[in-house]
Amino acid sequence: MSIDCQDVMICPARITLDAAQLAFFNGLPNAAPSVQSELGCELERGHEGSHAALGQQVEATMWWVQWTLSASEINPYTWCPEQRDCPLFDGHPGRHGHEHAEEVNRFSDDQRGATSSR
Repeated sequence: MSIDCQDVMICPARITLDAAQLAFFNGLPNAAPSVQSELGCELERGHEGSHAALGQQVEATMWWVQWTLSASEINPYTWCPEQRDCPLFDGHPGRHGHEHAEEVNRFSDDQRGATSSR
């Protein structure tokens, strides 16, 4: 059985943006790349609070889509100041992005060891 390492650490929640949300992103300055209509939560699996996915970054502002089962909104944030390598927003719940990567790498190493011993 194959396990995707991303499933180990990243929240599996997804959202499909509605027409108003897509219009908001399309109204941002032309320098911003186009946004995808379906986004996945970028927070650690089991996180507290709402789900979150980066919609677009325009200069120093990151526009994050945040959602629960009953509502969604787009909020401006800056980068997480706690860790230089963290790709998440200031005040995000859970561990920092590089900590996710370290655990995924450990999981991958464990899986390789389990596979090679068979």
